[in-house]
Amino acid sequence: MAGNRHYDSGGGGRASACSDPRHDEAVLRAEVKRLVHALAPYGVLQRDVLRREAGARNWHEPGFDRALDAAVKHGQIEALPLGFYGLRHGRRSRR
Repeated sequence: MAGNRHYDSGGGGRASACSDPRHDEAVLRAEVKRLVHALAPYGVLQRDVLRREAGARNWHEPGFDRALDAAVKHGQIEALPLGFYGLRHGRRSRR
């Protein structure tokens, strides 16, 4: 991940009035990183398989959806037809 990207997905996240926005952002960055690492060996995965490979079934809701939206929004993961997701071109070669 490059520098100081802000990973606000734009949607209502799981932040509450008493949560720390810096903590929420750090969690989101870590979840995005796990998605990218889960895709690395395969290049392309179907959404449910990506969830399983990243271990996201154990994340708090809506962690997976929020992280996937952020990864797509920031160009790390590409949304493909038929519910598949892949690494953006150029990212696979760095693994």
